[in-house]
Formats: sequence, C-alpha cells, structure tokens
Amino acid sequence: MFYSIWLLAAALAGWAAGEIAGDGGFGTLADVLLGITGAFVVRWSVENIGISVNNVYLLLFSIWGAAAFPAVLRIALRRQHRAKARSRLESD
Repeated sequence: MFYSIWLLAAALAGWAAGEIAGDGGFGTLADVLLGITGAFVVRWSVENIGISVNNVYLLLFSIWGAAAFPAVLRIALRRQHRAKARSRLESD
C-alpha cells in the first residue's frame, strides 16, 4: 500500500513541478515520468547512504526529489537555450 501512495505522490509532484516551471515544458506525461525518476533517485540515494528513515520521511524526501528533478532539468535546458541565442547574436 505504501508503494502505491509513494508512486502517486511522486507522479503528482512531478506534474506540479512541471506546471510551476511553466514554459510549455516537456508535457504532462514527461513531467510525471521525470517526477517518478527523481523520486527513485532520491529514495535509492537515501537507502544506499545508510540513512535510516521511516516511511513518512522517505515519502517527503521522494516528493522533494520528484519536484526538484523536472524543475532543475528545465532550468538547465533554459540556460542552454539562452547561451545559444546569445552566441548567435554575438556572431551576427
């Protein structure tokens, strides 16, 4: 039961991060998948570091990762696009 709640929370956090970040982004499905991926990465990291957390804190860490992953990816891509645009303007 906990895993289904965890998966649903991760998907919802990924979707919310995509909506907050705006700019049309990757689309709803991609945001949900990025959120789930971010949650898995955070969960795997917390468990492999050896931090002993109960399910509530693990869920909170996973939600944070699910929200952060799509947002950071969008910010990085936005900066890359701006840098390319600047270099095109400077070369003209």
